[in-house]
Amino acid sequence: MVMAPRKNVARSLRRWVAAAALFALAPVAACETYDSPPRPEIEGLVDGLLADRDAPIVITFSEPIDPATLKVKIVELEVDVEGNLADEDADEATVLNEFFGYDPETNNIFGGESELLGGNTRFRITPTVTLPLGPSLAILIEAGLADDAGKAWAVRQRLVFAYKLECDGTTGGTDKFPSGTYFFVANVAKPIQTQIQLWGKVYVDPATGQFRGQFTNADRNPDPNRCDPPCDATQACRLLPSEECVTPSEEAGTEDEYPDYIPNEVPPVGYSFTVGGCVVDTGDSVAFVNLPADVDIQQPDVFVQGIQLVASFKDDGGVLRGTGPVTAEKVFIGETESGAASGTLVARQVPDDEVPPGIPEPPPE
Repeated sequence: MVMAPRKNVARSLRRWVAAAALFALAPVAACETYDSPPRPEIEGLVDGLLADRDAPIVITFSEPIDPATLKVKIVELEVDVEGNLADEDADEATVLNEFFGYDPETNNIFGGESELLGGNTRFRITPTVTLPLGPSLAILIEAGLADDAGKAWAVRQRLVFAYKLECDGTTGGTDKFPSGTYFFVANVAKPIQTQIQLWGKVYVDPATGQFRGQFTNADRNPDPNRCDPPCDATQACRLLPSEECVTPSEEAGTEDEYPDYIPNEVPPVGYSFTVGGCVVDTGDSVAFVNLPADVDIQQPDVFVQGIQLVASFKDDGGVLRGTGPVTAEKVFIGETESGAASGTLVARQVPDDEVPPGIPEPPPE
């Protein structure tokens, strides 16, 4: 019988003791809970939407907050391709479009009245300005929000929302949103992060504001010869913002990259769906919303129930552009229900002479 060296036996014994100690401590560690700073939420938010634009906005907190640490803004949600707000990017010239502000430390309070309620667990905002209908908005709670014990957030909290728009036939007509072809880029955040590009043929009745449209999947143009030298068979040629061979799944940076996309309605990858909806003149902009529609995609196997595109369109130097939220009631990946979908979108009208061929028309009513 060969005996192990004393050094190896001692080392093994130390390892056994250390492992036993860790095992003994494991239940204690597992019982420990993370005490987060106060978690904010928007009261009454359903699928990213609030129902009543005239009602106060209420922020609820998971525990009482230290009032001295609360600094709040309501802004229009406009982000760059990296998801940064105007005051978070590298350009100091860009600024937030702010509708409400609350900062007692600097006495910078504007755009409405506010009050802490419920033992400092609810913050009610009554705007004195009319918040826009259509675009995504955000409540920004600045870094430093803390509970009574001093547990504080080190980063800004961003709560995204928009107002629900009903197409009930009573909104009236407008000539600010013409019939035509539009290009939509939807950045979905939940249930999975992905980007969807859509071509839309939209026909509006200017007397009622009601529209009928056909939305079709947009894929990168597969022609490799658009680039010089040509791309290989596994790549697509991107011309905007600069010429480059990219993977076909490369996301669009902005809605202005529409020349790189062609419609694809042919299954299993392609798809197209018909929508109804309305446009509403809201003064300096036009709100756009489609009635909930279903989208069936064969590859990948995805069924989207009740998709809605909501946007606020404005004239931007002669180009009609829109921003807003995209939502869906349920998303099924295969046979598995993955919950509701939410994200943001950008869109623009495309000149008739730049519209690619083959975009499907909506069927007759």
